[in-house]
Amino acid sequence: MGREEHGGGGGCQWTRPENYRRRPTRIIFVYSLLGDHAIALVKPNDACPCWSGRKYKHCCRGHVDWDRVIRSGSDHIRLLSARGRNILFAQRIFEALQIDNERDVGLKEYKAAFTPEAVRRIYEAIAEIWPTDTDIESVLRKSQSDVAGIYVGDYDGFYVRRAVVRHSLYASKILLIEPFVHPNIISDEYNPILNPDQHRSQTLKNVNTFLSFLPWIDAGLVEFIRTPADFDRKLAWDSMQRTSLWKLDPSLAELSRRSVDEIKGRHQQKLLRDTHLLAAPDDYVLRKLKEAGIAQTGAEQGQFLAYMQRLRDEDPDFLEQVRPGERYAQLAMMTTGGAIENARLAAQMTGAYLFTDIELRWHLIKRDRAEHSAEEIQWSPFAKAMQGAKLTYLNNVGIEHALRLRQEGRLSGVRSVLRDAWLREQTGDVYDDVNTLRFAENLADAVSAADAEWSELKADLLKHGVVEGAAGLLAAGPLVAAGQSLWLAGAAATAIAGSAIYGRFRHRAFLKRFPAAFFMHLEGAD
Repeated sequence: MGREEHGGGGGCQWTRPENYRRRPTRIIFVYSLLGDHAIALVKPNDACPCWSGRKYKHCCRGHVDWDRVIRSGSDHIRLLSARGRNILFAQRIFEALQIDNERDVGLKEYKAAFTPEAVRRIYEAIAEIWPTDTDIESVLRKSQSDVAGIYVGDYDGFYVRRAVVRHSLYASKILLIEPFVHPNIISDEYNPILNPDQHRSQTLKNVNTFLSFLPWIDAGLVEFIRTPADFDRKLAWDSMQRTSLWKLDPSLAELSRRSVDEIKGRHQQKLLRDTHLLAAPDDYVLRKLKEAGIAQTGAEQGQFLAYMQRLRDEDPDFLEQVRPGERYAQLAMMTTGGAIENARLAAQMTGAYLFTDIELRWHLIKRDRAEHSAEEIQWSPFAKAMQGAKLTYLNNVGIEHALRLRQEGRLSGVRSVLRDAWLREQTGDVYDDVNTLRFAENLADAVSAADAEWSELKADLLKHGVVEGAAGLLAAGPLVAAGQSLWLAGAAATAIAGSAIYGRFRHRAFLKRFPAAFFMHLEGAD
């Protein structure tokens, strides 16, 4: 449910995630009745009932007596993992919007489904799935992974997706802070359950962002979490108070001003377009056109209004036009994952490192390095280099690439290539931007070395191939050179060498020796 960003601001188009229509189903437990005893068939190798994605024996067994929970019929939501709560929340969203898998839903109908009642039900689901007495530490412990990162940057749909795409190349899991405000910690005046109408536009955007990650959540690569501050009003208040003290520190105040200006620069133009142009009534738009001395004739005005309507219809994040005489009263919120102190608490509970795309937050992460966990000391500086590396092909990563790395057992190899490029020629200050430049250069060198080895492998296979096979490879040369057919190398080698075993052996040896070959495919897609 996302937005595709086109070069040069070419607009947006309605997209649907792969499993958009697949509504999560509740787990059905099977009982075997033996007299007065009921035995739940939750076996050690079964998927854990908390929906973490791990086997029961590697997750809740020994910590949660799921047999007793099942037999008692007690509320199991409190025992769900973050991933389980994400899946349940997706189901609640579909229910609130009255979307099912029986029919296709067009963009116009989808946006119209964000009624005040639907918004109220979405936030009631948040209160149900994340109650105020949630044992958040227990939930976050289940989100631990060997390399996990928590993103505390710009949560606009495009920027958060870009961060996940890039960092999924080496992290086993990316943890995102839920962009939906928790209804239990906000005043009545702005509470989305009590006053849902003013939250319709922002809820549409948040839902689009959330649903765009459904395939990633389903694959276990992304989880939306909440920080301890959502369940402790005093903690949330203290964090706000400490943040307000930054203005007393001249260096932090200047960094804060620059960071705010940067974020405004990213979004101000679209925000003005949405609130002052797309949302405005047609008579207001025509009056402004007349004042500006453009679109004076009726035909010109009609063409402009038709163009404006097309922009409204095609933008999945734009809700609706204001009717004449009405006041535009929709709350707009920009989130960066909440207070960084609260994110750090979550990082401690999950064993994760923090990463961002905001200058001030990188400074705070660097400043507080003495308080960092081992994971943060190791991975946060690298994440800064990864975030800033001017390698555009890294933006071509999709979920299929992240999954392939794991399915083919190549995640550790690619991770080692990235780490090696990062550690080589490093300056004393690991957060120095010079390291980012050197990282990009070293990674490019590693990809070039893999490309050179691939060229030698092609030549060797030609020597062993028959004329027909050689001709076939030569015909595919431009594609291979562009990296487009790297993943067909095994098949190409088979055709040339006349031996499936030989071709596969050489291809696997090449990928094992040069894991940077993964990036050749991404370069070709650029």
